[in-house]
Amino acid sequence: MISLITRSPIRIKLLIYFVPILILSVVLTGLFSYLSSVKQLENNAYYLLNDTVEQTKTFLDDKFNTVFEQLVVIENNAAFRNILANNGQSEDQHRFDDIIDLQRQFSESYENNFQMIDSIYVTFSNGRSFNLQKDFVPRHVGFDLNEWITRYSRVDNPGGYYWLNRHEDHVFDTVEKRNVVSLFKIIGKKESDVNGVILINMRETFLLNILRNVKVSPNGVLALISPDGMMYSKALAPNFTIDEKAIQAIQNSAEAQGSIVETSTANHKMMIRYSTLSLNKWKLAAIVPESDILSNASQIKSITLYIVLIILFVCIIVATFFASRISNPIRFLSKQVQRVSQGDLKVSFRLEEQNEIGVLAKGLESLVESVQELLQKVKNEQEQKRQIELLALQSQIKPHFLYNTLGSIKHLIDLGEKEKASTMVNALTHFFRIGISKGREVITIGEEVEHVRNYLLIQNIRYIKDFEFEIEIEESIMHFPIMKLTLQPIVENAIYHGIKSKRGRGVIRITGSRRGDYAVLEVFDDGAGMSGERLRDIQTSIQAPKVQEVPVTFGLRNIYLRLVLQFGRSCEMTLESREGEYTLVKLVIPSTDKEEYTHV
Repeated sequence: MISLITRSPIRIKLLIYFVPILILSVVLTGLFSYLSSVKQLENNAYYLLNDTVEQTKTFLDDKFNTVFEQLVVIENNAAFRNILANNGQSEDQHRFDDIIDLQRQFSESYENNFQMIDSIYVTFSNGRSFNLQKDFVPRHVGFDLNEWITRYSRVDNPGGYYWLNRHEDHVFDTVEKRNVVSLFKIIGKKESDVNGVILINMRETFLLNILRNVKVSPNGVLALISPDGMMYSKALAPNFTIDEKAIQAIQNSAEAQGSIVETSTANHKMMIRYSTLSLNKWKLAAIVPESDILSNASQIKSITLYIVLIILFVCIIVATFFASRISNPIRFLSKQVQRVSQGDLKVSFRLEEQNEIGVLAKGLESLVESVQELLQKVKNEQEQKRQIELLALQSQIKPHFLYNTLGSIKHLIDLGEKEKASTMVNALTHFFRIGISKGREVITIGEEVEHVRNYLLIQNIRYIKDFEFEIEIEESIMHFPIMKLTLQPIVENAIYHGIKSKRGRGVIRITGSRRGDYAVLEVFDDGAGMSGERLRDIQTSIQAPKVQEVPVTFGLRNIYLRLVLQFGRSCEMTLESREGEYTLVKLVIPSTDKEEYTHV
C-alpha cells in the first residue's frame, strides 16, 4: 500500500493525504455549528417571545390607562359632582348647564379616544342617566342599578373601579349583538343615600387588532386573561388547544411574569410566556407550540449539510487545482474577476479549458450576465417603487367636506337662498372636476388655484362670518406644473386650525410669484398661529427621513413628500408663525420643460 502511494502522481498523493483531514474537519465544524445554531435559535426565540409579550403589555397598559384617565376625568368633573350632590332634589332644581357640561365632557373624552371608546354611560339611584354612543342606535340603554351594585360590590376592589373582559354589551342593547371590554366605577354602596355607576365601554375590535397585529408564531396566539374571562387574538388550532386549568393557573399565579410549559389536548408541547398588566392585574400570555419555536431547526440542519457538502467539494476542487498546477487559467480568471469588482461588467471569462476551470469560467460569465440583468431589474423596480409611493401618498388626500357642503346647500334651499345654493353647487362642481383631473396627478398652478378658489368660495359661504380671502398669483407661473391637491390641504389647515381658533373675522391670503426657474407660493392666515416649540416640531416632522409613530403633522408632510417624489429635492416647504398673530406656509416648486399639463 505504501509503495502504491509512493508511485502515485502527486495529485493523487495530495488527495489521499488531505481529503480525509478536510472531511473530518468540515464534518466536525458543521456538527458543532448546527448544535450551536439550534441552541442559539431556541434562546433567541424565547427572548423574542418575552420581548414581544412585554412590549405588547406596555402598549395595552398605556391604552387601559388612557381609558381609566377618562373615567377619572368624568368622575372629577365639576358638573358631574354638582349633579351627584343634587341627586335627591326635584327635577326642576337640576342645573341644566351642568347637564350640558357633562355631555360636553362625554363628547370630549369620546372624540379624543374614539378609536378605543365605544360608549359612555352614567346612572344615578334616582333614575337619572346620561350616555353617549355614536356608531350605533340602541334599542334600550341602562341596567338594574341595585342588581348591578349587589353583583359587583361583593368583589373587594380598591377604589370601586372594576374591569370586565370581553363580554356581550347589555347596557346598550342593539339589534346586532356587540362585544365590549368595560371599565366602571361604583359610586357609593347599595345602602348609601347616593349611589350610581360610571361606565366606559372599550371597542372589542380595537383590543383584538392590537393582539392580532403581534405575530408570535404561525400557530401561536396572544391571550388577555382576567378572572371574568379571556380574549384570544385568534382561535387556537384544535391540535394546540390547552386545558382551562392551565389558564386558571396563569390567572392565579402570584408572580408578575413567568413561563410555564403545558401539553395540549393533542399532546403537543406548548410554551406559555405571561406578564401582568400594571393597572388591572390582568395577565397577557403568549401561547406558542414549541414546534413553532424550533421550526427552523430542520432547515438549519439541511443548510448545514449542504454547506458541509459544498465546502468539501470546493476543498477537493482546490486540492485538485493545485495538484494539477493549473496556474495560468486561474491567474486569467483572477484578473477578469478583479475587473468585475472594479465595475467593468463587459469582461469575458471564455477559456479553451474543458475541465473544472472551464466550468468555473462559464459560471462567472453567466453570473456577470445575471448581475447585468439584475441591475437593470433593480433600476426598473426603483422607478416603479417611486411611482407606487407617489400614488400611495396621493390616495391619502381626499376631500373631507363633501357631506357638510351638501348639507349647507340643502339648508340654503330650505331658506330660499337659491342664488347662494346655485353658487355653491357650481363651485362644488368645478372643485371636484379639477380634483378628478381626468386621472392626472400633475396639473398646472392655474388649475390648482382655480381648484382652491372654489374650495374657499364654498367655505366662505358656509362660514361667512369667519373669514375673507384674497388670491394674487402672477400670470407668469400659471403654466408651472404642481401636484394636484397641494394648496387645498394647506388652506384647510388655515381655516380649521388658524381662523376658527381665533375671535373675530379672519383673512386668508394666497400669493404666487416667480423666482428664476422656481414658482414661490405662499398661504397666509391671521389666525391663532402657533408657539415656537410647536413650529419647530412641525418643521422637524416634515423633514424627518422616516415618519414618526404619531406624526405631528401628517397633512403637510404628505404634501412635501409628494412634491419631492415628483419634482426632486429642490422643492422646499417652510413655515413661519407667531402665536396669536399669523401663520405663513411657503412652497418653492421648480419649473419643468414638460408640456403635458393641459387644462381639465
